[in-house]
Amino acid sequence: MMNCSVAFAANDLSFMTEGKPYNEVKQTLIDQGWAPIKNTKIDRASLYAQEIYNMGMTEVTDCISMEIDGCTFLYRKGKQTLEIKTITRQLSVESFRMYKKNTR
Repeated sequence: MMNCSVAFAANDLSFMTEGKPYNEVKQTLIDQGWAPIKNTKIDRASLYAQEIYNMGMTEVTDCISMEIDGCTFLYRKGKQTLEIKTITRQLSVESFRMYKKNTR
C-alpha cells in the first residue's frame, strides 16, 4: 500500500508509484535535488543490505531477506528526509514517507 505521511507542495513525488523500479525512482529523486544518505554503518546491516550497498546503492539502511525481500533507502533535501521502502529482489517501490527535521 502506497502512503506518504507528510506531503510538501515543494516536492512533487507523484512519480513514485507502487511497483515502480527503485532505480528509476532514484534517478528522478537525484534530478530533483534529493541526495542519497550514505549508510556509514552498513556493517551492522543484514548481508542482503550489504550486497545492495556493494552494488552502489549506499543509501540502503537495511533489508529483510525473506519472503518479501524488503529494503529501506534514505534521502535528504534541505531539512527533509525521505524514506523509501521496496519489496522483491527487483526492488519495486512499496511505500514512502517524508518527514521534516526538528530545528529546536
